[in-house]
Order: sequence, then structure tokens, then C-alpha cells
Amino acid sequence: MSSTIKKVLFNFGGYSFWILLVLWAVFSFFLKGCESTCYHEVVKSVTSPDGKQVAEISIGDCGGATTDFFGGVDVKSDNPELTAENLFTFDGRPEETGLEVRWVSNTELIISISDLYKARYINPNGRKSAGLKVKYEYRK
Repeated sequence: MSSTIKKVLFNFGGYSFWILLVLWAVFSFFLKGCESTCYHEVVKSVTSPDGKQVAEISIGDCGGATTDFFGGVDVKSDNPELTAENLFTFDGRPEETGLEVRWVSNTELIISISDLYKARYINPNGRKSAGLKVKYEYRK
């Protein structure tokens, strides 16, 4: 009697382990396959005077009635030393912050805003090297 109970419990534990393992794997693959509801879109591109660098203003939205847009400024270039990510991030749309991006020269960019409350993060360290110069301005 005692060995029969032990055998039943042992088999039950073994089957439970494998069933739970398979369920966990299926659930993991299901979650991995779900796409993110966030999207990102480049709304404005400003090309440097020589045409080799592009400052991109992008916005994103993760959906929902209570979430606001968010955005950032990145610099794309064929030269890795003149690229930058998240130089400036903000809440809302670019026009709500009064965001303006302009090139002074081929390697110098000015980012200016008129609403500091919408500024999320100012990141001069987003540059890959000191070859790209970035200045930040506040306009009243």
C-alpha cells in the first residue's frame, strides 16, 4: 500500500513537471510573439550644409488615452564619429515644445526650445565623439 502511494505521487510529480514546463514554453513563445503597441516616426529631418549629416526629430506613442507623445533628436551620418542618439528628448509633439533644430556648420548643431516644461532629457553625452558640437538654447 505504501509503495503504491509513493509510486502514484512520484508519477504525479513527474507528469506535473512536464506539463508545467510545456505550458511555460508555450506561454513564453506567445508573449515573445506579441508586438509592441509603441511606434516611432521621424517627423522632420534637417540636413547639414554639406548634406552628410541629418538631424532627425522623431516622435513616438505607446497608445492609450492617458499617454502623451514623446520624442527625441538624433543625428545620423555615414561617419560614425558624427552620429548621436537622444541628444534631446521631450514630452508631447515638437511644435508644443517650440523645438527648432538648425545646423551652423557641417559639424555644429543648435537645438533650441521655448517650453522648458516639455523638456525631458538634455543629453550632450549622446555624441559618439567631440567632432560633433551641439549647443542648446532656450527662447522666451
